[in-house]
Amino acid sequence: MRSCTGKIFLVWLFIVNYVFSQNVEIRSFEVYFIYNSDKLTREARNQIDEWLFGKDRMRLVGVELGGHCDSMGTDAYNMDLSRRRAENVRLYLISKGLELKDITLNYYGRTRPKYSNETEEGKAKNRRCELIAEFVVAEPGHSEERIADLELKAGERYVLPNLHFIANQVVPHWYSLKVMNELLLVLLQRRGLKVEIQGHVCCNNDHRLSEDRARFITNFLISHGVDPGRLQYKGFGNRRPAEKETNEETRMKNRRIEAFVLFDTGERIEVKGFTPVNSWRFELPGIRFFPAKNNMPPASRFNLKLIASDIENSFGYRYTFYIKADNERLMKQRIAFVERELAGEIRSGDKYKVVAWEDIPANKYHILPDMYVLIEKK
Repeated sequence: MRSCTGKIFLVWLFIVNYVFSQNVEIRSFEVYFIYNSDKLTREARNQIDEWLFGKDRMRLVGVELGGHCDSMGTDAYNMDLSRRRAENVRLYLISKGLELKDITLNYYGRTRPKYSNETEEGKAKNRRCELIAEFVVAEPGHSEERIADLELKAGERYVLPNLHFIANQVVPHWYSLKVMNELLLVLLQRRGLKVEIQGHVCCNNDHRLSEDRARFITNFLISHGVDPGRLQYKGFGNRRPAEKETNEETRMKNRRIEAFVLFDTGERIEVKGFTPVNSWRFELPGIRFFPAKNNMPPASRFNLKLIASDIENSFGYRYTFYIKADNERLMKQRIAFVERELAGEIRSGDKYKVVAWEDIPANKYHILPDMYVLIEKK
């Protein structure tokens, strides 16, 4: 048995290959191990997090692993060591939420050196695990611009990048939840800004939906510390389309939120210890059951499938659906119905659950929907 001596040596080499087939992207990279070790260091885990799980608009759907060793030691020892290296990478991927069936494991001992074993540098690089990862691009219409990059000058109107909504819903796409935190931080830092949040929709002139979206963003900001005197909101329906609607990407760009800067005193502060919001609750008035029944009209089923499609593309979030009913028997039937509808669109049952809505508030001034969804950051 060899022993590990000397200073820990960890090097990452990323060989990023882009292969596009419709919305599929393939990336490959390598992680290197310490001499005679099969353990992933903290730095290695952080790099895997960044390269596999830190992609805002992409969903990881599969990884192929290949464990390797340098030329030191026997064939049998190196074959076992390369297996353990690949298995430890697989265990870490599973701990991050990837399913076992989506991971392919291979190990080759010292039989496939990629680098020269005549040098110490080459040997170090051969102590590796190769990862070939397949991603699906979650949504079209993604922008690399961030809210923090916007100038936000008085009298100007700005599209808030990547703040998009699921069609027919006051529910942002999963990747837009992070953007809401970015908007919150900017407004907490720039206390001199007064803005009008403007909602827009695609496809038809649904003024109420556009106003509901603008109201939702405004209430979110107020509930997390922005002075309500600095905010107002307005809906425009589809009277101001950003794009001519020819496909889903252009329709998504029209389902947007804009910020019209009313004025700016220039006051800025440093926000220390900002804690991002990691839990959101959304009522779903567009998804209703037939009265006293355990099934839904076609329009409601369609809207539920739109949300399910977004969950399927999501990463890093957990969705809990709360269902309302007048009695326990009907409750169980409705829960089973929603579970079937979601299972038809979402491959992983770990992303969601459906439960009874038990703490129903008594409010005669507000007609409660039949269900709501709680989205939580994992």
